[in-house]
Amino acid sequence: MPTYSAHNLTIHSKIEFPELKKSEGKKDLTIKYGSFHYSFRDILDKGVFRIASQYILTRDGVFLKWNDIDICQIKSQEIIVNPDTGIEDNFSRSLILGPALGIYLHLQGRIVLHASTINMQGTGVGFVGHNGAGKSTTTSYLLKKGYPLVADDVSSLEFINNIPLVYPGIPRIKLWPETMDLWDEKLECFPIHTQSTKKSCAVDNFHEKPIPLKHIYVIERGETTHIEDIPPQEGLIELIRNSYCANIFSDTYQKKSLADYGKLVKKISLKRLYIQEGLDKLDKMVQAVEEDVGLND
Repeated sequence: MPTYSAHNLTIHSKIEFPELKKSEGKKDLTIKYGSFHYSFRDILDKGVFRIASQYILTRDGVFLKWNDIDICQIKSQEIIVNPDTGIEDNFSRSLILGPALGIYLHLQGRIVLHASTINMQGTGVGFVGHNGAGKSTTTSYLLKKGYPLVADDVSSLEFINNIPLVYPGIPRIKLWPETMDLWDEKLECFPIHTQSTKKSCAVDNFHEKPIPLKHIYVIERGETTHIEDIPPQEGLIELIRNSYCANIFSDTYQKKSLADYGKLVKKISLKRLYIQEGLDKLDKMVQAVEEDVGLND
């Protein structure tokens, strides 16, 4: 059975994941094909989870659906995948390594952000934003400038000795064709879905150890490229808004998540990053972030 590492987990999987880095060690999580079911009497909560996905919370774990197709069951130590979804393999794996793994990390008590994180000279710098804000473009351009990737799209962290540490995620980044054109060299990519032009691309410059998270930027489009402070109360709302799944579970999970995000907002610098539209403006974005992080001191 192949063994992989991601998000500080050792994953034993009966499913091949070319996206993941192979590893060794005592398993934290098993991913396998299998059957599962639930009855309506077992449902504690259900709702929409990300685009076209639904979750069903029961006493026996969380069930993930996509367009009303049963994808997997997420339990305390395993993810059981439906082998008969009819979904193409690349997209099926993206659902497992994205939403399913994000839910699993949340159930394990992690803070899980819908964020990409970069290592800027030993400092973890995260980027969040609504779809289309430019998170992928911002992250990929910082990678092009030589800053290693820590996590793309799903950033999981824990407080260790009162320090928020981000764990290395998956050494790949999802890119649109226009963003791929920024790279001088040819990238190793494959399509996520045949009906989408977005691709999953391998990243060589990948940071493989936990790193302290010190900055998060909320990306917005602006007439000029600049950075603005966010008041603490508004900052907490932004963190919760950009959490990966903290707002979809029971009251117990919600109370713990609120406490975790309240603690996080006090430990990091959370600011709004306005980016002027146009790929030729990205150097100004890099300069603004470098100055704010303190790399030019």
